[in-house]
Amino acid sequence: MLLRKRQGSRTQPKVGQGSIPFPSRGLQLSKGLSEMRADEALILDNWFPATPGRVRGGHVSHATGLGGPVRSLMEWAGPSSRKLFGATPSEIYDVTATGAVGAAEVSSLTNGYWQHVNFTTSGGHFLVCVNGADSCRNYDGSSWTTPSITGVTSANLIAVASYGSRLWFVESGSTKAWYLGTSSIAGAATAFELGDKFRRGGKLQTIATVSRDGGSGTADLICFISSTGEVVTYHGTDPADSTSWGIDGRYMAAPPIGNRATVRIDADAALLTERGVISLKQLLGGGGSSAERLAITANIDQGIIDDFSTYGLNPGWEMIVHPRGRQALINIPTNANTATQYVLNTETGAWCTYGRFASPLAALCWGVYNEGLYFGASNGTVYQAERGAQDDGSAIICELKTSFQNYGSAGAGKRMQFVRPQFTAASSVSVAIKADVDFRNSTPMTTDQYPAVGSATGGLWDEGLWDAAVWGDSDTPFADWLPINGIGSTAALHMVIRPNGTPVRLQAFDVKYEVTKGIAL
Repeated sequence: MLLRKRQGSRTQPKVGQGSIPFPSRGLQLSKGLSEMRADEALILDNWFPATPGRVRGGHVSHATGLGGPVRSLMEWAGPSSRKLFGATPSEIYDVTATGAVGAAEVSSLTNGYWQHVNFTTSGGHFLVCVNGADSCRNYDGSSWTTPSITGVTSANLIAVASYGSRLWFVESGSTKAWYLGTSSIAGAATAFELGDKFRRGGKLQTIATVSRDGGSGTADLICFISSTGEVVTYHGTDPADSTSWGIDGRYMAAPPIGNRATVRIDADAALLTERGVISLKQLLGGGGSSAERLAITANIDQGIIDDFSTYGLNPGWEMIVHPRGRQALINIPTNANTATQYVLNTETGAWCTYGRFASPLAALCWGVYNEGLYFGASNGTVYQAERGAQDDGSAIICELKTSFQNYGSAGAGKRMQFVRPQFTAASSVSVAIKADVDFRNSTPMTTDQYPAVGSATGGLWDEGLWDAAVWGDSDTPFADWLPINGIGSTAALHMVIRPNGTPVRLQAFDVKYEVTKGIAL
C-alpha cells in the first residue's frame, strides 16, 4: 500500500508593529548611530523641531528694487515707532514699507556689511552703524548724519556695542577698543589697549556684554573677544578711573567667525566660533572645556566644524534671535549668493536646518523688525520670513530621516513592510518615504532624494526604493499605510514631502514588519 508522506507544518513569520515619534529633540550630528534616541534625527531639513513637528514657515517679498545684493538689515527702534533699513555695497535704503523702495537714504558707500546698535541719549534715540570702510553713520528717526568722532578714524571701526552708558568700538586690524564719553554719539574717542591681555596674540574682533545676575546694572560685564578666541572681561563704569574699573577675568574659546559672531540672548550672549556656539556666561563660569561640552550647538557642532572648513572664508556668517518665533538662526553662506541655516528652537534646545537639501532661504543677512523676521537676498529684495506656507509662491520641500531603531526586537531580522506617517494638513501633500536599514547612512544626493514629482493631485513618486502617496483636501489627520522595503535588524525612516501651500503638522510614524529567523541579513 502506497502511503503519502505527511507534509511538515510551515512556521508562520511573526508580524510586528512599532512606532517612532517625530524627532522633537532635533538634529543629532554628534552621537554614534547606535546611540541615538528615537526622538532625534539624522536629517531634519525645513522641519521645525516642536511637538508636533511643523514645516517651517514660508517667505514673501517685502521690499524690492534695492540697487544690489542686500548685505545688512538694521532696525531703528524709537519709543513710539520703528524703521527698517537695508544696505547694499553702495547704498542704504529705507525698507520699512512693503513694495518698491524709493531713493537711497545714504549713497556713495563702499561696504554693505554694517554692524549696528541702538543707543539713547538726552538728545534722542539713535541707530549707530560702522562697517570698517565708510565713516560711522547715525540715524535719529528722521535723518542720517555722519558724527564727528576724533582720536580715531571712524571709517576704521568694524564693531560697536553699548556698555555703561557708553559706545564702544573695535578698530580694524588692531588690538584697540575705543570709547566715547558717557551718553555721547560723537566727540573725542579714547583708546583702550588690549594687546597685552591677549596671550595668544591676534587682534580684537568683537565686543559683547553679559550679565552675571540676570539683569542690567553693576553685575554687567563687557567682553573683548580676540580673533584667536581669547575673551577678556571687565566691569565698572569709567575706564579712566581705576577705582571704578577693573579686569574681571581671561578665558579661552575657539576663534570666532566674522564680525557678527555674537548675539545677546536675555542676560547672556552667544558666541559663534569655529567649533560651535557657546554661552559666554558658561565660558565665564566654567572655562572653555565646560563651555564647549555644554555648547548651545552641542548636538550639531560637527556640522558647524565641517561647514567652517568648507565655507569659512565666505562673508555672511551671522547669528540672529527671533524671540516671537522662539528661534535662533545661524546663517552659513555657501557662496556669494546662497546660504543655508541651522535653526534652534529656543524653548527646547532642539536644532534643525533650513534649505540644506532643498527649498533654500538664500539669505545674505538677517534682521528683526517689529518682532518679525526678515532676510536680504542677492537680487536686491528684502523678504519677510515665517510668513505663509510657500516660498514666494513655490512649494517648500522638506526632508526628514529618523534615527535607527530596532523597534523592540534587538538583533532580530526584519522585513520592513508598511509605514504610516501621522500628520495633519489642510490640503494635498506629496509624500515619498523609504526605509534605510542597518545604519546605512550615505549622504543623499539631490537626484536621489527628489525623483520627478507630479502635481499635488497625482501620485507619481515611485522610483527605486521610494513609494508614494498624495493626501489631500481635508483638514483631518492622515494615517494611510504606505508600502516600504528593506531587510535588516535596524531601520531609519527617510521621508520627503512637498506640501501644496498648506501647513503640515507631523506627530509620529507607525511601522509594520515581519520578524523571521530565516531572513538573510
